[in-house]
Amino acid sequence: MKSYENLSSIYDLFMDDYDYEHIINRFDSYLKLNKVKHILDLACGTGNGSIELYRQGYNVTGIDISQEMLMHAKEKALDENFKIKFLNADMRKFSVKSRFDAVISLTDGFNYLLTEEDIIMTLENVYKHLKDKGLLIFDMSTIYKFEEIIGNRTFAENDETSSYIWENYYDSEKNILEFDVTVFEKNLKDENFTRSMESHTQRGYNVESILRLLEKTNFEIIEYYGSKDNIFESDRIFYVAKKRANLEDING
Repeated sequence: MKSYENLSSIYDLFMDDYDYEHIINRFDSYLKLNKVKHILDLACGTGNGSIELYRQGYNVTGIDISQEMLMHAKEKALDENFKIKFLNADMRKFSVKSRFDAVISLTDGFNYLLTEEDIIMTLENVYKHLKDKGLLIFDMSTIYKFEEIIGNRTFAENDETSSYIWENYYDSEKNILEFDVTVFEKNLKDENFTRSMESHTQRGYNVESILRLLEKTNFEIIEYYGSKDNIFESDRIFYVAKKRANLEDING
């Protein structure tokens, strides 16, 4: 799993079409219904989701594998005077003392889990950190997105201080998307640009596979829905699940 060492500074430009407020409002009824107070934002990135959740009144802890992304998240929280705890950890292996009312993971964090074993490890770890009947809500970019929207295509964007070139390579047999991102950032002192590059790998999963893995790790599926009315043409699928009690929980 790759940490965003060079992309952290332009990540928000990279994801400027992701409407955190709208997306969180879409599943906020589940949070209210389940009386959620403390949320773990898993693979929180630069903290946009954490900030929005805190703004809506939740107690939030954020975890990400990238120190650089967390640096930006901490700066945003400090600017807003928001008391959000951010921790550096791998989503498959994190360990904290708290148990949470809900775990949320937005913007493709689960797509960086390249094997079903990685997903199972993450789900089992999430299960351990959830309170009884706690919620798990996450999104994943779809195979349709990889095949029809971004696969084997190049994108670029720039503003006054930075720009990027995003080159995609998609393997339809393995549902693996590899992408190289070249970043150009302006040095404000001399106005010269510095160039850096990162390579990332994501995997697409069909809905049936994710539902099967959730069932296997003792989660009850509440709902899943697409970013569009037609789930088969959605670039992103959202999953809402609830922790089931296991025998150890029942027997104390």
